[in-house]
Amino acid sequence: MQGLRSRSGLKHKAKEETACAQLKPGHSSINERIITHLRELYTQSQTGLIDIGKKLKRQLIPPREKIIVLIVGNHSSGKSSFINWYIEETLQKTGVAMETNQITVVTSGRRRERLGGEATMEAFPFVRRIVEEVGLKNSIITEISPSRQKDFPLITFIDTPGLVDGEMQYSFDIKQSLLQLGGLADLIVVFFDPIGQALSKRSLDIIEALQVSSGDNHNKLRFYMSKADTAGSDKDRQKVITQIIQNMCRRPILNQVAFELPTIYLPKNSDPLESARVPNQIGELEEKIKETINHVVQNSLNQFKVDCETLLIEIDNVIFEQEKKLEAKSRYNLYGGISLLMAVIFLAIGSLAVIAVLSDQTATDLRWDNVKSRTLFWITVTYSSRIIGGWANTVSDSFVGQVAAIWTYLMLIVAFGFIGLSLIFKTGASLSRREFNMVKTILENNFKTLYEAYLGDAVGTPQSM
Repeated sequence: MQGLRSRSGLKHKAKEETACAQLKPGHSSINERIITHLRELYTQSQTGLIDIGKKLKRQLIPPREKIIVLIVGNHSSGKSSFINWYIEETLQKTGVAMETNQITVVTSGRRRERLGGEATMEAFPFVRRIVEEVGLKNSIITEISPSRQKDFPLITFIDTPGLVDGEMQYSFDIKQSLLQLGGLADLIVVFFDPIGQALSKRSLDIIEALQVSSGDNHNKLRFYMSKADTAGSDKDRQKVITQIIQNMCRRPILNQVAFELPTIYLPKNSDPLESARVPNQIGELEEKIKETINHVVQNSLNQFKVDCETLLIEIDNVIFEQEKKLEAKSRYNLYGGISLLMAVIFLAIGSLAVIAVLSDQTATDLRWDNVKSRTLFWITVTYSSRIIGGWANTVSDSFVGQVAAIWTYLMLIVAFGFIGLSLIFKTGASLSRREFNMVKTILENNFKTLYEAYLGDAVGTPQSM
């Protein structure tokens, strides 16, 4: 294969050993190390699956580095507070006032940073189309945090404005924005607080539309009653839950969903007995996020196997077809060699005839009686001149005819040369068994190793890395 050298196998082996070393226990989670290693297998220069796929005219997509969690809810339902609690950093403004009036992408990075709309589009190309279509450029920012709490390094949160009715106007199409972002999200979390409940028509309209766009993936949307510790007594809290469910079930689309409404609130270290008085299922939300990450990792591993197997089949088919053409290529080489030989002979004869003309030989000088005592070279020159002259006289006795004959002779030389070179340098095999074995090695070694690491972390079996 063009672009690959004999050392590529050794380079790939060295990179593979380095990547596998990165899977050993460290500060990052096993899921994070698996995704990082998978992306390297796809994006390595020349030996990566993407570059190999390009040579087969097949486009492969590397696994995403992070899942997307879209958080939706009515005004002051605790969306920003939950993100702050999850990453254990006060990143988002919170409060009863309308603090979040724009869309905020919250992701992990090397240092604390805030990006504006243009920088957000550069950092997250997948949102560019949405930003341009909906007009979000001045209403979207990115907050980058170095936090590594929980599974934050594998998550991109999208915090959205609180949904309210009345004359509240947004600087962009809020419904269309959330629908398109929901299409990108792996998980959509909907918060209802005890005060706002599910009374906002705008909230219900958007949530219903999100459920429709999710299709059969009913688990993509998860509903929670946030701030459950502010709902009063157990009786009051149960009444609020019933009212929220009733309002939701009035919508036919939402009524079809197996409805659950866990109660959550942010734990307070100052009151450790509070969780005993008010049930807190925030751990269920945390597990749901982890479950989504595991699902994406499994899908990435399975897609990696599918991509490798697809490349193996295509490479094998290409090699099989090329091997069938090897015999034809041998014939091409033979015919091309003969054609080039004819071109060389014709060119030599013509060159010698020119030498004869330039040496000012007369017709008498070219008689056999005068040349028999000469060297072999001049004998060849003499008869080459006679061959060319005979060719010209045979075609025509006129001057124009003789010039045309010589021109035709030159064209024969060019034609023989062109045909010969075309046949000899006819494109041969562009893929080799080495590439086939390379992809096979990537599949066999890495898929088994990565899945063992993933399952080892999941079920507690010893990890082989």
